[in-house]
Amino acid sequence: MTPQSAFVQSLRSFPLPECSAEVLLAEFDLCHYSPSLFSQLGVSMPDALSRAVPKRQGEFLAGRYLAQLLLKKQGIAPVDIAIGPNRAPIWPQEVTGSISHHEQLAACVICPRQQELAGVGLDIELPVSAETAAGMPGLVVTEQELARLETDEQNQIGLLTLMFSAKESIFKALYPQVQRYFDFLDVSFVGKDAQWLYFVLNTELAASLPAGRQGKVYYTWLGKSALTLTRSEYFTDNNYHY
Repeated sequence: MTPQSAFVQSLRSFPLPECSAEVLLAEFDLCHYSPSLFSQLGVSMPDALSRAVPKRQGEFLAGRYLAQLLLKKQGIAPVDIAIGPNRAPIWPQEVTGSISHHEQLAACVICPRQQELAGVGLDIELPVSAETAAGMPGLVVTEQELARLETDEQNQIGLLTLMFSAKESIFKALYPQVQRYFDFLDVSFVGKDAQWLYFVLNTELAASLPAGRQGKVYYTWLGKSALTLTRSEYFTDNNYHY
């Protein structure tokens, strides 16, 4: 087994509904991380990351490695995906994308950039702890959202993890238009079906994102991990039925 295959242990992908893009996933093992893997996998380590703990370096490497694979698959010359001032990846001009990871799994998606402020948001999360879940009402979700979720003690952790992940994805997708940080409670969950979570904006985030604008977030479960994804196009002037 090579050092690369010991670190990145498996790769898989799946297509997205209503989108020609795919999500690329990697399971990785931080126990096999070494800084030398950056050069072996063709990824540059940013100077700021050289002082980070190995866990942070390994997670960054896994995500950027997936980004390089997807760029190559789309016929785009590999480039360093730098870290922007808001910590978002800086993509080549012709695409937009998103990267997410936790300590075991990394995910990346890249879509053609149809317009200047187009964005895509991807997030993966392991289940939040019971302590974290107890502190989420009033910070991540409102009592009204909790009522719509119809949570019970058995599935509350999973549903709250899903809400946190979905709102993270919304932030990533809409940030190119908003250009500032906005709050979890600026977006409300209003319904779900087997594939989509539906949201409404409570406040005007930008001229193109007025209060009352509806949007949707794709969701799925990968074992214990929640994966959510949305695009700025999903928050255009649409009326969703849920």
